[in-house]
Amino acid sequence: MTARLLSQDTIELVVTAVTFLVMGMFLGNIILITLGLAPVIFLALGVLVGQPTVTAVERVGKDIKVNVDDKISDRVTVTVGGGPGVVTVADVLPKSFALEEGTNFKAFWKGLKPRTVEFGYISLCPKRGYYDIGEISYEVRHPLVMNANQLGTTVAKRAIVVQPQPLFVRKIKNHKSVTKIPMPLDARFRFGIPTTDFREIREYQRGDHYRNINWKASAKRLSYKPGGFLVNEYEREGKKVVWIFLDSAAHMGLGTTVSNTMEYAIRATLGFTNFYLERDCRVGLCVYDHDAFQWEGAFRSKEKAPEIGALEGIYQMEELGGVGPEPEAAHERQRVQSRVIFPDTGKRQQYKITRELLHVEVRYSSESLKEAIHSCRRYIVGTQPLFVVITMIEAAKVKGIMDGVRELHRYMGRAYGRPNIILFNVMGYSVAAQTEEEKMAAGFLTYHNKPAYDLLRSRGCTVVNWDPVGESFAQALQRQKVSG
Repeated sequence: MTARLLSQDTIELVVTAVTFLVMGMFLGNIILITLGLAPVIFLALGVLVGQPTVTAVERVGKDIKVNVDDKISDRVTVTVGGGPGVVTVADVLPKSFALEEGTNFKAFWKGLKPRTVEFGYISLCPKRGYYDIGEISYEVRHPLVMNANQLGTTVAKRAIVVQPQPLFVRKIKNHKSVTKIPMPLDARFRFGIPTTDFREIREYQRGDHYRNINWKASAKRLSYKPGGFLVNEYEREGKKVVWIFLDSAAHMGLGTTVSNTMEYAIRATLGFTNFYLERDCRVGLCVYDHDAFQWEGAFRSKEKAPEIGALEGIYQMEELGGVGPEPEAAHERQRVQSRVIFPDTGKRQQYKITRELLHVEVRYSSESLKEAIHSCRRYIVGTQPLFVVITMIEAAKVKGIMDGVRELHRYMGRAYGRPNIILFNVMGYSVAAQTEEEKMAAGFLTYHNKPAYDLLRSRGCTVVNWDPVGESFAQALQRQKVSG
């Protein structure tokens, strides 16, 4: 609580009273003495009346978890004691919140008796994130303006987690008709269900089934060398693997603070995550920066790479190795340590990815697509995964995507000529367009990018173009059965 200080008007009144009293006593003028006593009496009354005091503030709303564009309600109770005066109370909302109903600001007159006031509101949560509403601000004013206005805050904590709204792919009624959207190939692991794919012939070990004994090879071996039996070893089938790479470069911020390309890309990431997790796939996530420095050769930085303080730890996340020293270029960028959610299944994996996406902002990573893939290579090799790259394709910046696609080809598998890379293009020009002229310009820019789409398709990629303004996520995937 701030200290009570005399206002400027009060100080001037005191100086005036002292002046009149001194002059009246010096001149022996009873009129001047009376004029000097009048302010003194006024000041005495002001001191006796006192100033309002906020004694308690209570918040009805509790910690809550909602989706983007959901509404939340809250109610605040304020108890004021002390003397009379004007009291104003404000529950400050995050900048991205929109007030729908009611008010989060209250101004009232407090009389001689203690008073309790309630006010409530309903607000819209249009942007994902973690919001900690912890303080309620207030201001009290002396009725005779004897003291300076008292400003203060009181703690009434409430945590609001706004999750990105997932775009459910299960709205597609006939999944078999979506022939151009590939599913991941079979991943092979040491442990799992045996398949019919032959791997090798090895020595018999205790516990091997007798049906796996290769009698012909065993007899041939025994004809010239004594020894045990030989058995056939088959590949074992594990969970199918999907890697999702999300672009967090500056061009993903195209649009407004609340509605931009990045927000739609994050919702698409959740859509793919839910789609493949529901089909018992192991899904992993990696966030990269399309505009990051490109590495060459054995991944030694061609330009000195940037560095920033690492973000605060996120549960169940592993940090990959850093890169070189800071750049000397004028456009110096800070560096974030690489973070990745490794492939897993189930609701827990869905929760981990959703929680990570709450913190993703533009420039969240500092690795290019090629670097990010290389960082995850030890978790990709041998799994024949499906790669889903979510970005905004621009003809002027297609080289970075091509470098990443070439790196992906080192790890991907192909079945019956089907590609195993999905490039999901969030068309940010449409998101940013507001007027008819801007929408027309967005159409021209999209047409200008068509050669880049054809180039990427020629490299074995499935390019899915999504206009978030004109169609749903499910419609963008359904359209692939005819347009590819």
